[in-house]
Amino acid sequence: MKSKSSAPADTQMMGIVHDALRRDLTRTTNALLGQPAPHDVQRVAIAQHVQTMMKFLHVHHSGEDAWLWPTIRNLNPAASEILDQMDADHLAIAPHMTQVVAAAVAYQESANGRAALEQAISDLRGALDPHLSREENEMMPIVAKTLTAEQWDKWEQDYYIKTKTKKELGLEGNWLIDGADRAVYDHVIDKVNPVIRFVALHIFGPIYKQQCGRRWGAEVSIGPKISQVSSANQPEMIGSHRRPWRTHGEVSLHIEASPEHLYDLVADITAARTRSEEVQACLWLEGPPSGTVGSRFRGHNRAGVIRWSRVCEIVTAARGEAFAFQTVPERFDPTRKDSSIWGYRFEPENTGTRVVHYYSLVQPPQPLFLMLYGIFLSHHRDVRPAIKLTLERLKLTAESH
Repeated sequence: MKSKSSAPADTQMMGIVHDALRRDLTRTTNALLGQPAPHDVQRVAIAQHVQTMMKFLHVHHSGEDAWLWPTIRNLNPAASEILDQMDADHLAIAPHMTQVVAAAVAYQESANGRAALEQAISDLRGALDPHLSREENEMMPIVAKTLTAEQWDKWEQDYYIKTKTKKELGLEGNWLIDGADRAVYDHVIDKVNPVIRFVALHIFGPIYKQQCGRRWGAEVSIGPKISQVSSANQPEMIGSHRRPWRTHGEVSLHIEASPEHLYDLVADITAARTRSEEVQACLWLEGPPSGTVGSRFRGHNRAGVIRWSRVCEIVTAARGEAFAFQTVPERFDPTRKDSSIWGYRFEPENTGTRVVHYYSLVQPPQPLFLMLYGIFLSHHRDVRPAIKLTLERLKLTAESH
């Protein structure tokens, strides 16, 4: 069966990286042109940050030149024209980067280099900005069609993760989510396991903010912008106003299979691990016949280093129409007092079936555990991407038989 890793490459991170570069190059220019001129501490901090950005950009381009562009060229010969443009862009940008580094070093040593650094950054952006836009709008759609998620993730790991220290990655993560909306924030922090995420946000986050204070000043707002919640979403949200939980949601997908066949696949909860990223095993418990209303099973789950299990009870079992189960709240275990319903509806559509997969939080966790889950299982705040993946895997299974 085709796995998530064989899905198309998710190239969102490219735009996130580009936006971070644009943002801080603009901040740098604003600081250099502002009045009064940066004081000595700020001047040194700005100059050092510019050098760090140029090092980052060099590594970023080197990873593309060493593997990404040659791989796309090999797998997709039709992309040769835009790849030639990417190569030409990198060659044109490199001398400007060298000049920016030289100007930043000079500015770090003396305030007299302020105008030269501002001019060098302006010249760089004349070549860099069109390249970034071209890469996002023309190159990344081709990459997404050519590479799998597994290939993209391995490239990121080999060229951008394994080559850096934990401190570099921790500060870099906070740099990427600076100014980010909730979608960008979630995409970046969900790249790492809960322990690393906690360290990045709570250990390196304050360090990053201190560095920003030195180079930009207290008047520049720092950090992700995820506090706003639209009024349309408020009725179905709970928990922290900063990153609320979606209490229900659904996704649907057309599958070329009969409602009865799809029901049988879903109702076989022992095979749930083949469709879910988190489910490790599901085992029927003693009681009513398996798969009937009132029957129970225990699901064993894992997300990164976090493992847990829950007893679930079948609440709907209408073959070809609907199937649902509910997690059973436990009286004495405070970590299992919450309850949610997970279900499917099967609606005939043309020669196949429209499958609706939904969830609804019936009883939320206690506030303390809601906060902890928000840190260590942040992707549970909105489960729709996960159940969308489940439907995609169900489709692959059903249509392969």
